[in-house]
Amino acid sequence: MDNYSPVQKKGLKFSVIIPAYNAEKTISRAIDSVLAQSYRPHEIIVVDDASKDKTFELLTNNYAGEITIIQKLFNAGSSVARNTGMDAATGDYIAFIDADDIWHKDKLMLINSVLQSQPGITLFYHPFTQANIMNKPLPEKIVIYQLPFIKLLPANRIATSCIIVRNAPSFRFEPTMRYTEDYDFCLRIGYKYKLYFIDIPLTQIFRKFTSAGGISENTWKMRKGEMRAYRRLVKLNPLFLFLLPVLLLSSMGKHVYKKLVKSDTGYFEK
Repeated sequence: MDNYSPVQKKGLKFSVIIPAYNAEKTISRAIDSVLAQSYRPHEIIVVDDASKDKTFELLTNNYAGEITIIQKLFNAGSSVARNTGMDAATGDYIAFIDADDIWHKDKLMLINSVLQSQPGITLFYHPFTQANIMNKPLPEKIVIYQLPFIKLLPANRIATSCIIVRNAPSFRFEPTMRYTEDYDFCLRIGYKYKLYFIDIPLTQIFRKFTSAGGISENTWKMRKGEMRAYRRLVKLNPLFLFLLPVLLLSSMGKHVYKKLVKSDTGYFEK
């Protein structure tokens, strides 16, 4: 795909969903990166998941009129927070960003061009980076790839802050999952629809996958979440029951391996 342009005759509407819990130190950075997009989002919806710090006050004092703020009275986790934002979204597509991440300034411009060139795409994603992406130039030629479902099974390849999904009531996170809910989300959609991506990092993640303070700090709960996502595949097709032992053993093997070598290599296993 060549010559993508920030000027579109009929641009798509992107609803940006940001779940936030005790995010007063990072939420402004995330929101500002969305507001600075060269292709403006249709709306920005921040769901404050009953924060105990000053997240809600910061949002109302600094961004009133620029974003939609939804405050939850009880903390229910990022799955419920994202679902709450998705229920309120009115755009054509939903784009996610976590409260401690930022986007490249031309992300939505590029995604708009990609999705208009391929209007049948249901879920689209791209890689992330921990390097500075603020002024990184984008390539002139964009290649769109398809991710076969079978390649998604061994491990999660997709960060939530890199997902753009068509706005449809049937696409929701499993509300009872607080760990690897993004993997479960992508597996369920990827089984029914083709997944597409570009190999261009458009999200910068500041926190390492296993850093203190993040959900992923608890590696065993993350691994149990992965195994639960595998078990939930049986609801999609009973034939997954025959593959389930292999997937569960693989997941346990990865956990044991990482414990033995004390690996801390990044955000997702590949």
